[in-house]
Amino acid sequence: MNATTRRFAKKFTALAALPIAAALTLSACGEEETETSFTNSQNGIEITMTYTAVGDEVTKQTTTNEIDYEAAGLGGKEEAQQMFDPVVEQAADVEGYEQSIEYGDTSATEEVSIDYEVADLEELANVPGYEGSANMAEGDYISLDESRTMLEEAGFTEVE
Repeated sequence: MNATTRRFAKKFTALAALPIAAALTLSACGEEETETSFTNSQNGIEITMTYTAVGDEVTKQTTTNEIDYEAAGLGGKEEAQQMFDPVVEQAADVEGYEQSIEYGDTSATEEVSIDYEVADLEELANVPGYEGSANMAEGDYISLDESRTMLEEAGFTEVE
């Protein structure tokens, strides 16, 4: 694996722990915290991802998935619960990772929040449904710029 690929693999998909001291240092350097959002619609799921970053370093990621049962190929609320509840349970003890699903009659809303200042990237790599690079645990931080590029290549649109 070449250095560029390794660097990319280390930083992708909003995945890195940033120590509090480093965050304080960055804040002291005058870099402001920013929020950048992206949207996409795939297989009956409306996805909104929001990255909170200081400079290029992502410190938090929140994702909201609006899942239309019929459009997603699910038979209804019960089938969705049978599919998603075990996934939520598997990630319940991962520090810095929070996931919840609210089930309605025709759709569900999934909320995922990752605090990269406390999350362990190796643990995140084992969360079902979590998408990151193969070597993400080796990264120093998640790059907002590299995440933007990957998301746009996957069909996401940045919200202005």
